[in-house]
Amino acid sequence: MIRNALFVIVALATQPVLAHPDGETAHTRPDEQIVAPPPTYKANNVNVKEKLGARVPLDARFRDQSGRIVTLGQVLAGELPTILTFNYSDCPMLCNLQLNGLTAALPAIAERRDNLAFKIGTQFRIVTIDLEPKESLVKLVAMRERYVQRLPEADRDAARRGWTFLVAEHPGDASGIKRVADAVGFSYTYIPERAEWAHPAALIFLSAKGTVTRYVFGIEFEPQIMRESIIKAGVSEPATAIGFMNRCYHFDPDANNHSRAGVMALRIGAAGFVVLLLSGLGLVHLLRRTRPGVTRS
Repeated sequence: MIRNALFVIVALATQPVLAHPDGETAHTRPDEQIVAPPPTYKANNVNVKEKLGARVPLDARFRDQSGRIVTLGQVLAGELPTILTFNYSDCPMLCNLQLNGLTAALPAIAERRDNLAFKIGTQFRIVTIDLEPKESLVKLVAMRERYVQRLPEADRDAARRGWTFLVAEHPGDASGIKRVADAVGFSYTYIPERAEWAHPAALIFLSAKGTVTRYVFGIEFEPQIMRESIIKAGVSEPATAIGFMNRCYHFDPDANNHSRAGVMALRIGAAGFVVLLLSGLGLVHLLRRTRPGVTRS
């Protein structure tokens, strides 16, 4: 049952989500309703605050998949627009869905249409920043190759040239990651109880100068929207965000629930009372048996 895992799809506000493959509602299957996190849940503020026209910090430093230390400006050098994503290798759900959706869209937009084709490494680039500051290069390379392998074989070499994966310059130092995320309004947080990052899913389109031109939310991407977004990024024209924002995190409604502890305390108390009652009755019986003048019948 998916009761302890939330995959929240947000349009205007977070709503409770039901997980019923047969289409039943919470009125018919209340035991499977996903409980909304309480107001104190630390991942409630995970969101994207749109910052059209904002510029990413070009001096932010990272290591790329080859281990080379680079600035974001070096990665974005040239005249190509960029699709920026934030992901990490051990993400249990959303990163995989988002990047699978992205790789599914790439062959479609590479097909010539209206005399235009959009090929990675030629008309645009992709930059994925790893949210896990302790991510190893081994995992980074494996994650990159996993998604490159989803592309048609003829497109893979171009994807390796045009898709850069970046990790923290120094393992454990998240400052560069946070600078870029803050600049584009992408919020995320670490959930230590689950050793996971709670984060939204967004494709953030940047102009060749590194300014934000559009946010495309979701895990499936229409080729026409992708083409339009790349064109607008190419001419530095801001565009309205599109899609439904997805946030992925896990919430265990019983993790911080003290009702179980209360029930256990009541059970222990009840057991103790029974023991004391039986002990008292046994003592009374013993005293009656040993009291002088009492004879057995």
